[in-house]
Amino acid sequence: MLMPNTLPAESVSFSQTFFAGTRSLTEALDALTHQAELQLGLVTESSVLGTAFYVGDGLQRAATDGVFDLFTLQTWDATNLLHLTSRTAEQAIDILRLLEPSQANLAWQELRNKLDVYVLVSNLSSILGLSSKQFIPLPELLQKAYGVPPFAALWAVEGVGHYYTDTYWSDKGIPQGLFFEAGSEIPQKSLLMLHAGMGLAFADRLLDTLLPDAPCEASARAAVQEFVSLCQKNARPGYLGAAIESLGLVTRDFYPDLLDCVHRQLLEIAPGLTGFFWHGVGRALYFSREFFLPVLSTVWRGPANEVRALPDQQSVMAGLAWAAALVNMRQPRIMEGALHSHIRNSTLQDGFSNGVASSIIMRQDTTPDEAFVSAFYQHRPADPGLLPSWDRLIAQPAGTALKDYYPVLKQHGALDQIFRYQNLAALTRQIQAGGVRGSVYLTA
Repeated sequence: MLMPNTLPAESVSFSQTFFAGTRSLTEALDALTHQAELQLGLVTESSVLGTAFYVGDGLQRAATDGVFDLFTLQTWDATNLLHLTSRTAEQAIDILRLLEPSQANLAWQELRNKLDVYVLVSNLSSILGLSSKQFIPLPELLQKAYGVPPFAALWAVEGVGHYYTDTYWSDKGIPQGLFFEAGSEIPQKSLLMLHAGMGLAFADRLLDTLLPDAPCEASARAAVQEFVSLCQKNARPGYLGAAIESLGLVTRDFYPDLLDCVHRQLLEIAPGLTGFFWHGVGRALYFSREFFLPVLSTVWRGPANEVRALPDQQSVMAGLAWAAALVNMRQPRIMEGALHSHIRNSTLQDGFSNGVASSIIMRQDTTPDEAFVSAFYQHRPADPGLLPSWDRLIAQPAGTALKDYYPVLKQHGALDQIFRYQNLAALTRQIQAGGVRGSVYLTA
């Protein structure tokens, strides 16, 4: 760890040059936003203007947390540097690494990976050549989704699930048996992410109807009840959990103030589904603008702040690890960094390991046998001291999940169980012993 009085001389020199040209926090934010745009190649991308907003808004959110109090020239005075806390000093150094082109590191790559997914999801209609709100048969949509490169196809299929559900509702009315339509030729490999997209569409529509001034318990109760009912009426056997998980994602992403209220309603209406909800919350955390720049405010501390109960914290961690593994699968060094800095000593290692293994199953089911999957979990960290943790928390669980758990879950119609935290080995044994037949949920 670098202490406050050991800041690299070249970093301080660069910071003084940078901050001397900015007279206010706003100017500093603008400068860093511009640097982010340059690093990420967004300046000339007119089709992704929303991404520039995402960048700028993420920086503004970081500023409200006090991170960018560092953006004053006085902070970098030699005397003041001696009084910085070790955490503030670390943040200062990390900011410099992001600002100095010669110090570009994996943080930019992780951010670029996030934004690649963000741009794909935000611009799916134009990427797939879809007219706004035009109803298109599902087989045709899926053909388009699987026409993009395999790595992007996973999110394209989820986006198609959202688009199809939304346009179906607008064109034909409230869906019922959405994925059971006669004559629909739906590839089985698309079903997990199709159901996740369907859940996103339902959650978007229903939570958007909540009145901001209405008592939460009354307004959220009806919305959650209808959400669960719609998912049950439209999900194929063995895929319900994939749709339910999206409620947590949409709530945490767009209605964070309602998180506890929505959870309470779900707990009363369908207590067996809450694990999926918290898993979705974890997925949302990874893309949250609160944790916009990875090195400034780590998302890996998020699960413990979202909910108090340990089982639910494990579910949040599983969802977070799931998203991080999927987004950064082609750059395993990013997960290596998270493992080294945050997970090795975490009390939520079980959730992390479950999330990575489950994401591998889902990726294999949606885009089978892609080389980047095995390359990810078979990666060998450069640091020999990290090898035991990588093997225990990533390589071995992922390999076992593909070899032993995936075939059983698929055969018995229980693939949606990977959308929540649980002991997959115990679940698989229970299924093989005849204790579980498909997916069973408790509803009030």
